[in-house]
Amino acid sequence: MEYDFYWISGSPNAWRAMLTLEHKGIYYHSHRLDPGKQEQKSPAFLELNPLGKVPVLKHGDVVVAESIAIMAYLERVHPQPPLFGVTAAETGLIWQRIFEFVNSLRDVIDDGVVRPLSQGIMLHDTDALKMAANTLYASLDRMETTLGTFNYLAGNKVSAADFTVLPNLLMLMRVGSRSDALALKLKFNEIRSNYSAIDSWLARLEALPAFDAAYPPHWRLS
Repeated sequence: MEYDFYWISGSPNAWRAMLTLEHKGIYYHSHRLDPGKQEQKSPAFLELNPLGKVPVLKHGDVVVAESIAIMAYLERVHPQPPLFGVTAAETGLIWQRIFEFVNSLRDVIDDGVVRPLSQGIMLHDTDALKMAANTLYASLDRMETTLGTFNYLAGNKVSAADFTVLPNLLMLMRVGSRSDALALKLKFNEIRSNYSAIDSWLARLEALPAFDAAYPPHWRLS
C-alpha cells in the first residue's frame, strides 16, 4: 500500500511528520495544500480530517491525523531506523521528552510568541511577549544542559523527540529575526550564538538528508 501525505509548507506539525517519512526512507505521494486558497478546508480534505488541519497521512484505508500519531504509526509499520527507541528505557525517555515539549513549551512558542509576532496581534502587549520569552529561555537553558551531555534530546541517537522539537524551534528563530521582534530585543535570533550545545545539535540535525528533503519550500524563497 502506498502513502499519501497532506501538508502545508512551514507547518511545524506537518514538518515533523515529513522528517519522519524522509528519515525512514518511505516513499509517499506528496500533496502540498495552499492555505491561501483554504485547501485544507475543502470538502475533499475535510473527509480525511474533519478538523481541517494538516498533516494527514493516508495508508490504504487507514487515515491518521496529528503529527505525533503519524510518527508513531510510521514507527510501527517501519521500525527501522528506530525513532522511538529500542529498549524500554529509551522509549520512556523519548516519550517523556515529547510530552515535556507538548505540555510545557509548544503553546508558549506558538501562542505566546510566534502567532502574536506573525499576526501583529499582541505587539501592544509587550509584557506578555516578554513573559513568554522568559519561559522559553528557562526551557532553552534546560535543553542546553541536556545537550551538553548528549548529542540529542533523548540520548546519543536521533529520535522522535528531536523531530518533535526542531520545527517549532526553527519557526521561533525565524519569526524572532523579524524587525518587530528585533525591536523588542527578544533575542530569539541569537539562540544559536548564545547556546553552543543547541547550536551543535541543530548542526547535527541539519546534516541529516531528511532535513534538506523536508525543509519548507517557501522558506528557501524568503
